[in-house]
Amino acid sequence: MRVTIPGALADHLAAADLATGPASVDPAAPAARATLDAGRRGRGRTLEITPRSTAVLQFISAFAEAILINRTLHTTAEVRAARTWLDRAGRATTTLAADLAAAEDAASLVTEAEATAGTWRGEWIGEHATAAAPALFPLDREQGALFA
Repeated sequence: MRVTIPGALADHLAAADLATGPASVDPAAPAARATLDAGRRGRGRTLEITPRSTAVLQFISAFAEAILINRTLHTTAEVRAARTWLDRAGRATTTLAADLAAAEDAASLVTEAEATAGTWRGEWIGEHATAAAPALFPLDREQGALFA
């Protein structure tokens, strides 16, 4: 899911020192920095990003809220961009959370399917040879135990 950051807010984030500045202590700062660096400029000065977690969106929202709290320190364009971001961010955060939950559910379903299909994650690890399922060659210990 691609999210568009308004131009003035994107410029403000680009000017902020996310590596060593005050915002760098936030646990989401490295992910936000990577997401912003991977983004591409869209129409005008907007920045299109693909966040991997809702923490990145919340991090950007914190910057937008700081702009609105300290309006006198920021340009009119930055205030307008922060307000636009906060109006849109709730929907984006909800959508991204739903997408991430669906991806986690799909991954767990695949893992369960592999376990029941007799793959390396499932049944055959640790099975002993039987008359119904003979071994390729006789072993004195469990056949197929790849991991200790």
